Amino acid sequence: MKNKKELKLDEFRKNKTTGHPVHIYAKVGDEFKHIGITHSKVTQGIKNIKMEKNPDPKDDKPSYFKPKAEHQSTNKYGERKAGWKLSEIDKEKMKPYRK
Repeated sequence: MKNKKELKLDEFRKNKTTGHPVHIYAKVGDEFKHIGITHSKVTQGIKNIKMEKNPDPKDDKPSYFKPKAEHQSTNKYGERKAGWKLSEIDKEKMKPYRK
């Protein structure tokens, strides 16, 4: 991913590998950079960060994001999720984890 231009994004898709939704914040070459979204307080022993508002407009349950950015090939993601949105507070909470 070095020396490739980064395109800023703000969208949600399902990660085909994990089955969980992810917030995609950038595309570099043929990879998306993302932060995973879940209903779990803890993932693999690591405490997740509670979101102010669930980005899924059809879900009232509390949601969390993983405190680690990841990247995968663009073909590892499903279609863009319509209507999903990050609150302004959650955008600020995620900023330090986007790498």
